[in-house]
Amino acid sequence: MFGALYRIKMDEEENEEKENLLETDTTTIRPPAKRNNQILRLLFIIGVSLNTLFGILGIFTFASFLNSGKSSYENGFDTDLEPAREKIDLIVKTFTGGVELDDAGNFYTDDGGHEYVGPPGPEVDEAWETLLGLNLDLDEDEVVLKGSTFQWPESGNYFTGIDVYHSLHCLNRLRQAIYPEYYTRIFNHPSDPSRKNHIETLDHCINHIRQAIQCHADLTPMEWRLDGNKIILKTNTQHTCRNFEQINGWALSKRTKFEDIHSWRNGSLQIVD
Repeated sequence: MFGALYRIKMDEEENEEKENLLETDTTTIRPPAKRNNQILRLLFIIGVSLNTLFGILGIFTFASFLNSGKSSYENGFDTDLEPAREKIDLIVKTFTGGVELDDAGNFYTDDGGHEYVGPPGPEVDEAWETLLGLNLDLDEDEVVLKGSTFQWPESGNYFTGIDVYHSLHCLNRLRQAIYPEYYTRIFNHPSDPSRKNHIETLDHCINHIRQAIQCHADLTPMEWRLDGNKIILKTNTQHTCRNFEQINGWALSKRTKFEDIHSWRNGSLQIVD
């Protein structure tokens, strides 16, 4: 009997020791509440920081996307002839042809652009001819202009151009008007200044050039220099320009080949610009 009681007592003590060990083990593996809070706080700060960073990067990316498609001299405008836009390239160009003062106090101009000015002759006319790629032919695979411009009956090509050539054409006409006796094929009544066609053509050109200059509104600052008692405008300043040579090269490759247009050659269609 005492042996049985002793065994029961021993079993109870062993069970109690096991319970104590389990409680000790549970207490040992449970992380402190304070440490949990620190980890959660750190994870929250990291999450907020990453979200803020990605948000800022997203804003900059979106702004860059908007700016990349923004109309400008470099990217082109909605009113530009679409196939010509990819030929746009900006350059910084120093203007020439300014007025200078020599040692004797006489005014003169530098030699820049001399091939376009001066008394009329074949050389001057040829120089201007290289600038006047006025008329262009584009097919329907290159651009959609249906309903907005004339299409040649022979080919169906759009008869178009870019306005820089119209402005240059008008400027050349004003140059020619200084020498009506030489350009008789254009001004066939040079002694009659009231000739209606003569006056209206020049008035049209003056107005067109005026509007073109105002439209593009070059914001390059004017600079002046003092020479003796004369304040002289410095025209040899730098301007940001579209690369005309690049655009002109593309336009010349699209120039209208009038020799292939029967309706123009036989006089049934005439061009008035």
